Amino acid sequence: MKNPSSPAPGSPAGAAARILVGAVLLYSGLQKSAVPPEEFAAIIDFYNILPGAYSIVFASVLPALEVLVGLALVTGCLCRWAALAGGLMFLMFIGALASTLLRRIPLPDCGCFGKLVHLSPWQALGLDSGLVCRSYLSYRTGALGAPVDSWVEKGTE
Repeated sequence: MKNPSSPAPGSPAGAAARILVGAVLLYSGLQKSAVPPEEFAAIIDFYNILPGAYSIVFASVLPALEVLVGLALVTGCLCRWAALAGGLMFLMFIGALASTLLRRIPLPDCGCFGKLVHLSPWQALGLDSGLVCRSYLSYRTGALGAPVDSWVEKGTE
């Protein structure tokens, strides 16, 4: 039986969630890409999760993934896969933030948005939690208002 309070597949709420999540990922990835990866790697090192040699690799790859997933969501291309990837990224961010809070590691900056926006770990945790929910909504509602996915679906009929 369907839950009457959940949005119908293809609802405008899902399209808004998809665009919001995509815009956040796109903005975040572009801000991190605008500086040398060593700067983001230095922030990653504060989390004390990855061995030092992997921080620079992660700092080089993550912004590109954020941009790709963000673009896919904003343009409506492969919406469900992109929403899943975005949700998994936000869950990873939540895990990293929670681990620093539990280990009482002081973070000078969460590293979420490069140099422009600085959030406390608690603020970033709240933001990421909301974005996980919106990623799930995007995944559930599919391709409504998603130009590329809608175009592909029409072509396969």
